[in-house]
Amino acid sequence: MSDIRDDVLIDFEAIFGHPAAGVWSAPGRLTLLGTATSPDTDAELAIAINRRTVLAAGPRTDRSVRIASALVDELVTVELDELATGTSATGWSQIALSIVQEVMAASANQHELSGFEVFIDTTVPVGAGLGSSSALEAALALALTDLWNLSDDVAKLPEHPDVAACVFALDDHALVRLEGETRPEPLPLDWQTAGLELLVIDTDAPTADALETALADDEVRRTLHTVTENQRVRDAALAIRDETPRLLGALLDASHASLRDEYGISTTEIDLAVETAMTAGALGARMLGRPFSGVAVALVDTDTASRVRVALDGAFAEHAMGQPTVEAFSPSQGALRDR
Repeated sequence: MSDIRDDVLIDFEAIFGHPAAGVWSAPGRLTLLGTATSPDTDAELAIAINRRTVLAAGPRTDRSVRIASALVDELVTVELDELATGTSATGWSQIALSIVQEVMAASANQHELSGFEVFIDTTVPVGAGLGSSSALEAALALALTDLWNLSDDVAKLPEHPDVAACVFALDDHALVRLEGETRPEPLPLDWQTAGLELLVIDTDAPTADALETALADDEVRRTLHTVTENQRVRDAALAIRDETPRLLGALLDASHASLRDEYGISTTEIDLAVETAMTAGALGARMLGRPFSGVAVALVDTDTASRVRVALDGAFAEHAMGQPTVEAFSPSQGALRDR
């Protein structure tokens, strides 16, 4: 199997005609409890996952920016001067160009910055609520910090809560962020030593929209979910500190019930995935919350993981639903320069 870091170097040279200056990467992210949507009021327990967005990049001698991706058959070219004026980016490159604008704005000498070229690839599932956009933001911010010789502080520009896990994560650690905070605290969380696995179940089903759900329009119920979910984040952090990570299972269950009953946003496929995983021996399971991705996560004992996978395949086949994709994820390192 080829190494994605080798692949982006090869593709960069094929597209731009010369070697890249280096390779940078950042992980996707998975929210176990809580949310990053409203950091002033919401707490979150997340991990960076062992799937990464990887990019090869190199400087230019002019002010042009050229961006290509393995996912899109298009080369985007734009001038730094256009971005400096606040021109809004559109299309698939919007996320990347928005980060370029943010890093430029933080530089004291943005008119002296040179253009650059970048080729992007990823192993983070796209559109599954696993932080593919956040991974790109973190990796590109770090690459630009190096290419433009900026201070280390600029590399941490994407300290938005939904990107923070991709920036600050450590191997075998979770990250807890309480409401009102932006930078999360790393907590040791070694699934392997604990004999646990985290299974992500992608049902590939239509997603729920809270704005179209009557229960979600009930502010009392929304507030109840937020208050109880914040407490679950605190309880989960305590369990991790006490080295009792199995207790996260019950918290995942309670979180799913709250999202389902207080927000009314679960789907038939998600409920089937959660119920099947639990019946097959999972310690706990919940849908991935906002945004609603049609994905569930289950905490299982390592020796139970195969049974849960088989049960999910059987249950979805029995209900004439498409087979879910089930993958195991573990906590990973944050953004770094690979080469």
